[in-house]
Amino acid sequence: MSLTDARTGKRVRVVELPQGAALVEPILGYCYQAGHLTVYVNGSMPLDLRTAQEEGHTEAEMWLVKDLPTGIREIDVTDCRREFQLLLPQKAA
Repeated sequence: MSLTDARTGKRVRVVELPQGAALVEPILGYCYQAGHLTVYVNGSMPLDLRTAQEEGHTEAEMWLVKDLPTGIREIDVTDCRREFQLLLPQKAA
């Protein structure tokens, strides 16, 4: 099987996964409202059903992509029942 390396963008052949390996999804945008950080990744939910739209606080959203996707999935990063790690892009040399 081959996957895209999150740091290099290149396809790599995967035979086994080492300890500490993680699946990474590009963050399309996020919303920080009332102490909650919601991150948007690709998904099937229509944009007009996102929490920020329904609750009327789209001014708190920050989109990281030029063209908005047709669907998203919301991830509540402040959910204390889950542990999240962040992989930041390496700075260009």
